Amino acid sequence: MDWDYLRSSYDTTASKYEARFLDELRDKPRDRELLAAFAKSVGDPVAEIGSGPGQIGAFVRQWGRRVVGVDLSPEMAKLAKVRLDAALAADMRSLPLGTDCLGGLLAFYSVIHVRRAELEPVLREFHRVLRPGGRVLFSAHEGKDEVELDEFLEEPVPFAATFFELDELVRASEAAGLEVTLAERRPPYSNESKTIRLYVEAVK
Repeated sequence: MDWDYLRSSYDTTASKYEARFLDELRDKPRDRELLAAFAKSVGDPVAEIGSGPGQIGAFVRQWGRRVVGVDLSPEMAKLAKVRLDAALAADMRSLPLGTDCLGGLLAFYSVIHVRRAELEPVLREFHRVLRPGGRVLFSAHEGKDEVELDEFLEEPVPFAATFFELDELVRASEAAGLEVTLAERRPPYSNESKTIRLYVEAVK
């Protein structure tokens, strides 16, 4: 799916997305543990890529980090500005950030919009903007499919997602020059869609 369509889809569903996912971490203890450990291990600034309304970055910000949201959708970026230190609309495949400028980078469930052929280049872009010693923590859904839907959050808008295997996320991270320090699967919680969650943390 064209990323212009994806941008429009998230613009259309921004308020519904915020309403549904704003408090999602409350019922996700493992996510909170990973994010807290990440926040304690990185320096400022931290960029949250695919920030949505900023709920993940806001949790990290509570641990004293300075967090900037980056989202493809301008409407999502507007919502994130309320919760983060700053937010901007941009494409993760070509970030408007300087080389070696970040202490940390988060990408919770945003790489699901990257096709398999695009994964390594996107992770290379993450590598570029991290300082030496900086860390990235990203998550995805487990699977082998690339799917396209014509509805999202009960709105008639196009939506595309890629499901990954954990080992391919690790291989792509290493090929992008990152040293993987954590690679983990977890079963879905009762309030989540029924897919295995994947987490990868790596250092530059």
